[in-house]
Amino acid sequence: MLYKIYHHTLRPMFNFKGALLLCLLGIGIASCKKSMSDADSLQSKFASGMVSYVEQGNVLALNGNNYSFTPNHIGVPITLTNGAKTNDTVTSVVDPSLVSQYNQIYLEKNPTIPQGAFQVSHQGAFPIASGSTQAKDSLYVLLNDGSQLKDSTAYLVPVTLAAKKGSKLKYSVFFFKVFVTKGDLKAKMYGVGIVNGTSANRLSSGALQAYYFTVPDSIKLRTTLTTLFPAHDVNVQATMLTQSEISAALKKEGFPGIPVPDNTGALTKDLVTIPANSLLSRDSITLKFPNKANLAKSQWYFTGVKIVTYNGSQYGVPPVANDSSRVYIRFFLSN
Repeated sequence: MLYKIYHHTLRPMFNFKGALLLCLLGIGIASCKKSMSDADSLQSKFASGMVSYVEQGNVLALNGNNYSFTPNHIGVPITLTNGAKTNDTVTSVVDPSLVSQYNQIYLEKNPTIPQGAFQVSHQGAFPIASGSTQAKDSLYVLLNDGSQLKDSTAYLVPVTLAAKKGSKLKYSVFFFKVFVTKGDLKAKMYGVGIVNGTSANRLSSGALQAYYFTVPDSIKLRTTLTTLFPAHDVNVQATMLTQSEISAALKKEGFPGIPVPDNTGALTKDLVTIPANSLLSRDSITLKFPNKANLAKSQWYFTGVKIVTYNGSQYGVPPVANDSSRVYIRFFLSN
């Protein structure tokens, strides 16, 4: 009797445990199959289309606004395995979700990319003519909004492709590595007009200096940006150094001489333009000396010009935070 009770009690327990074990095994196998299927699917795409290209992206801040650029990129041809049977269009989008999958498969640590940080060239649409095996336009990615990205960081940007009318793509996934740098747009002095064999050089402090053995009617000064700014023409403004700034510079640089008297020199042109996608100003700051006849002979004189922020436009570029935004002018009138 006891045996029967034990026997009948054991069988349900065994059946329950066995069913539970089989269920757990089934869930595990299904889960593994799903994970393996996802990985296999992604790897099959990688095998047919994993190509890595390196690009550069810049984020520049100017007067509280961020501007994103892609100064260097590589155009990638979009190709089919066979000629298109009809006119077709290949669509492509940035797929941030593939970053984590790529990291899992290849054991990398590429950072996640915010939605909208990058976009595909040509609005992501690439027409292919009937009979052709290649799209007319090349594919690359553009930095669209880099405000949430980190400075000096490489980002993996996956791009997926699909043909609207069923043309078979040779590559269905492209990967781009975009190295992003961030910084502020600044301006500094670039060059000084030279007359009568006089010379100019850049001091250890960063400032430009030019010295003359005569006082020219005018001196031309050109400015430059710290980096290219493709978005718009920008403005750079300058002003004369004050008497106190001149005296401080004389002491700092160890120059002999005295400040040029007030009203001897003046800027007749203080605002210049640097065209979009250029480093150098197309015109020059102009310094003239209307009262140079008042300067005494056998004496070193010292004056200077510095860049200031032009507030008349959102594209007024501020100076670098060092003496590279200055130029020092020295005279010695020997006779």
